[in-house]
Amino acid sequence: MDFRFVGAAGVKGALPIENSKSKIENSVSCLPIILAVGLALLVFAVLFVLTSGAILPAAIAAGVIFGVAALHYVVWGWWLSGYIRRQVDEEQRDHS
Repeated sequence: MDFRFVGAAGVKGALPIENSKSKIENSVSCLPIILAVGLALLVFAVLFVLTSGAILPAAIAAGVIFGVAALHYVVWGWWLSGYIRRQVDEEQRDHS
């Protein structure tokens, strides 16, 4: 509990104030993810109706492009992290 001096109507005193910031930082919620997925589905449904289904091939193409990009990100990231780790180990051995 945190005590701060608060002035209200000319009265000053130490009043206990709950530290709500730490409670907010420690709480984990899936609500933002659920809302984002829901909004994405709603936008896709509206586009699907407005384009009479022509958005589906575009969504599939975007999914394939995203999949290839994610694959490169994972593979190159894994390879590069191993490469950097080996370089650091070699430098540490050389300086020892």
